[in-house]
Amino acid sequence: MSENLEKRYGFSVAFSMVVGIVIGIGIFFKAGQILVAANMNPKIAIAAWVLGGIISILSGLTAAEVGAAIPETGGMIAWIKKIYGKRIAFLVGWAQLIIYFPALIGLIAYYFAVFTGNFLNIDPSNTIFLGGTAFVAISFLFAINIFTKNVGGKIQTLATAAKIVPLLLITIFGFLSADNSSGMFYMTEITREATSSSPLVLLGLSLVPIMFAFDGWIYVGTIAGDLKNVKKDLPRAIILGLGFIAIFYVALNLALLNVFTAEEIVKVGMFGVATKLFGPMGAKFIFLGIMISAFGGLNGMILASTRIPYTLAIEGHLPKKEFFAKIDDKHKQPINSSVVMYLLSVFFLIAMIITGNPDVFGDIPVALFWLFYCLVFLGLFILRKNEPNLERPYRVPFYPVVPILALIGGASIFIYAAISNPTYMAVSVALTLTGLFVYREN
Repeated sequence: MSENLEKRYGFSVAFSMVVGIVIGIGIFFKAGQILVAANMNPKIAIAAWVLGGIISILSGLTAAEVGAAIPETGGMIAWIKKIYGKRIAFLVGWAQLIIYFPALIGLIAYYFAVFTGNFLNIDPSNTIFLGGTAFVAISFLFAINIFTKNVGGKIQTLATAAKIVPLLLITIFGFLSADNSSGMFYMTEITREATSSSPLVLLGLSLVPIMFAFDGWIYVGTIAGDLKNVKKDLPRAIILGLGFIAIFYVALNLALLNVFTAEEIVKVGMFGVATKLFGPMGAKFIFLGIMISAFGGLNGMILASTRIPYTLAIEGHLPKKEFFAKIDDKHKQPINSSVVMYLLSVFFLIAMIITGNPDVFGDIPVALFWLFYCLVFLGLFILRKNEPNLERPYRVPFYPVVPILALIGGASIFIYAAISNPTYMAVSVALTLTGLFVYREN
């Protein structure tokens, strides 16, 4: 509970935690996909990056009040459990188990293999190399996290530093380059005609992959209990931290457009941009950093995923709970829980390679979880009404405007994702709802 937590962190630590949690590897491979979603209109793509940052800030501010009022282990699952009950909370964990974590693990492993192929001058479209490299990465890191005690944590520390350097270098050198003589916001006549009648639709469709790059903001509220001055430092950390990330992301994409046109960025990818800016050897250095970052992101996802079936089992709501709750005596790890997540992750990786459409396996789970995020936003109103005397170390500013805007933004992301990929979203929702049949009362 909150009274047992040591108030040990100030603003600087809170700010760095926000930045460290949210900045992942999505920014390295989403630029081209977002330009495609924007129909090659750079203005719409940049506007979507800005809007994604604003929605994340509003959402972070809203979720932080719920997290500060319910400072229990489990984060969002604990919040939803208190507000809506055990069954709905179980659906969150169930969706994490069968969709969210295995799909994102498969996707990050896929792009780790792509980055590795670029680094080694191997065609990333070579499915044997791609699938083999991704499979080995998943298998190796699952083994590390199952059969060692602290190696996974050391990998995470190294990767956190590695992901910032390539982003900074590409942004700085991109602005210094100015090789795109057509201008940052150059559009072909075909693009102008195609986007003139549907800018709002394209803006919404561009938001779907963008929110993958901002994913992680929901965990910001969990640091409330550690802050010395939560009322002052938490909103500042959220606004300035997520604002910094949004500015950083926008600056990077403007820098890319300063080097190539939208069509060229989609064609050459991040490795082509790096080669243009730094030459073949310099690009190798940049991609080594990206590879380390991807490897660390994959490790972090795997580390978190191995606890999901275990947590649902010890709470007593998962069938065969003794099986999933089993802890290996030697390594003190939830062995069966880890193996299940490993198999599901490999399954999603195979699905990505077979379909040739890996990005949708990352975008849809993230968009699906905006349904649960909306439950958190709505839960703030429920808590304010039903438990007015609940201790709230932090209150969302400009209530009720901020949570209402967060709710509208979250619902919009889910709706646009359903429009963009109705089949994948329908399957994801259906798989989530199977949790109602799996759920067991304890």
